[in-house]
Amino acid sequence: MDLEHAIGFSGNTKGGLHVHPSGSTVIYAQGGCVLIASLADAHEQGFLRGHDDAVTCIDVSKSGRLIASGQRGDNADVVVWDYERRSEIYRLQEHDGGVHLISFTADERFLLTVGRDKKMVVWDMETGMIVSKTGKLKQMPECAVWGGRARNIKGRETTSYQLATGGAAQLLVWTLDPHAGSLTSEECTLGNQVRNFTSLAFSYDEAYLLAGSSSSDFTAVHVKFKVMHSTTVCGSGGIQTIIALQTPDMGQGHEGDRIIVGCGDGSVTVLESQRNGAATCRTYTKGPVESCAAMLDGSINALQLHTADEQTGELRLLAGTEKGTLYAVSLSTPGMSYGAPPAQTRVLQEAHYDKVIACAYPRESSDVFATASADGTVRVWDVNSYRVLSKGFCQTKITGEPQCLDFTGEVIFTGWQDGKIRAHDAESGEELWAISECHRGGCTALAVSNNRKFLVSGGEEGEVRVWEIRTREMVVNLKQHTAPVTALKLYDNDSHVLSASRDRTIYLWDLRAEAREKALTQRMGGINAIDLLPDHIQVVSVGQEKCVGFWDLREGAPLAMVPAGDEQVCITTYTPPEAKGDSRFTVFATGGVDCVVRLWRYKDSSVVATGVGHSAMVRSVKFSPDGKQLVSVGEDGGVLVWNIFLDEAVPELAPAGAPAGPPVEQ
Repeated sequence: MDLEHAIGFSGNTKGGLHVHPSGSTVIYAQGGCVLIASLADAHEQGFLRGHDDAVTCIDVSKSGRLIASGQRGDNADVVVWDYERRSEIYRLQEHDGGVHLISFTADERFLLTVGRDKKMVVWDMETGMIVSKTGKLKQMPECAVWGGRARNIKGRETTSYQLATGGAAQLLVWTLDPHAGSLTSEECTLGNQVRNFTSLAFSYDEAYLLAGSSSSDFTAVHVKFKVMHSTTVCGSGGIQTIIALQTPDMGQGHEGDRIIVGCGDGSVTVLESQRNGAATCRTYTKGPVESCAAMLDGSINALQLHTADEQTGELRLLAGTEKGTLYAVSLSTPGMSYGAPPAQTRVLQEAHYDKVIACAYPRESSDVFATASADGTVRVWDVNSYRVLSKGFCQTKITGEPQCLDFTGEVIFTGWQDGKIRAHDAESGEELWAISECHRGGCTALAVSNNRKFLVSGGEEGEVRVWEIRTREMVVNLKQHTAPVTALKLYDNDSHVLSASRDRTIYLWDLRAEAREKALTQRMGGINAIDLLPDHIQVVSVGQEKCVGFWDLREGAPLAMVPAGDEQVCITTYTPPEAKGDSRFTVFATGGVDCVVRLWRYKDSSVVATGVGHSAMVRSVKFSPDGKQLVSVGEDGGVLVWNIFLDEAVPELAPAGAPAGPPVEQ
């Protein structure tokens, strides 16, 4: 069981997107993983897995040799990675409550970390030891950037380093003396201006500090005198990212500054300014909007320069938004913008940006699968390219979150918190229809019949209902559960359906007779999910009792309850076709609150493989119809695709006539 691909981009991670100096790969966070992905081949990904919670910040050293990542939560570790070896070099443990900011010096010698505990720490990358640290600061810095070597009064470089931090109504320039282990600060003079600073960059010669703010402007501060020179308005929604570059000499005897800003309204804008004879820059100008600016789908929380062509004035950028989308952006510089081609944007990768609730394959195809997320979208994914083929959208402020999903290949059926069942076209994503008031409190489970003529739904209040798809009318109403229905499984001939509930029961319903045929009850804990084996007699379940349950529909109680460690939330089974329905050769997968995906062998109830990649609860797992892959989705917003090696998990088929049956309780 190997992680083949991770779909997802954590758009709110600080410094969440980096182009490796090689130019061919990007580095970003997805949940608790740090991903190294090829820009040319979607199948080429590397995974750095050493965090047990979501990654909150990333930085890459100037040469690309080192990667540093910090996480949230109680284990607020900073991990420093070797890029080439894809291995951990240091695990830095000093902060409490989470790591907020990370930044390497340009020479890669030191690493700054800022924690939620309001402590700043500088680490030596040669030894992994602390060089200097502050006590608890009065205010949490929201942004930080190194500025090379500090200069003395004559403008000459010293052995000390300079650093800037910004936050609410505060802009500080720090000096690190690594020999003395001291870290001292000096506040910048901003006059009567009050700003909440959100992003920082030093100019190309480190003479100016450029500070973006939540007021959608950036302030230029002269580093030597710590005095504000100018403020320039750009975009709206606050400046989230800022890049400072050098413009070439345009025949005036001196260079200028080129600033690229990404804002909360989704805009990316290029501005330029030439310095005067005193090397002072006060006015930044924009070029034509159509060639020097672009608008993306959400707040620009990550922005990286890929390449710059000074001959044509073309800037190629990579941008990441809070909506989990990665873009390739092509803009023109203001000085070369007249007659330049219009700005261009291209989606490199889409992802959910909120927890993913459910996933499903169509019964006949392993090439596509569907997902539903709390971000209000339902999406169909191409397994070969990992691109979104179609996307449907609902306003979650009105509909609530999706609770369940089934997918026929042509239509995506979803149940929502507002009690409606919705159908989206798999090709276009367009909503085809909705059935109102299906379940009071929300539709919590859904299954499409194999003949695709009806739907079975389960509700928050325990009802199981059958709906004719053509007329969208309820034809059967079954009510005996006393708690939410968590799962539904139809027989292959659509004659019966199994329903599981938090009331600790599994019921078998005869849909033709509209009556309950069997009732199975476990002693403790509600049932979160079930799956039915091909013989239509044996059932596996997971629930609040932190066990995997093995059932025979001819018995009223579970045959065995095998401990699973933590509470498992989802389960899915696969039986190879060559097994001809023999359950001894069934494998199943589970996922739950411990963020681990487990692959089990049914025959002996043993775990044969584990998959570590999620950083929050795993909400749904599904095997592809050919059994070669498994998709898992979770509350970290990730969609992970795993390769399954059945020849390792399933023993050779036993001789005909060998006894089959459930495992013995352990």
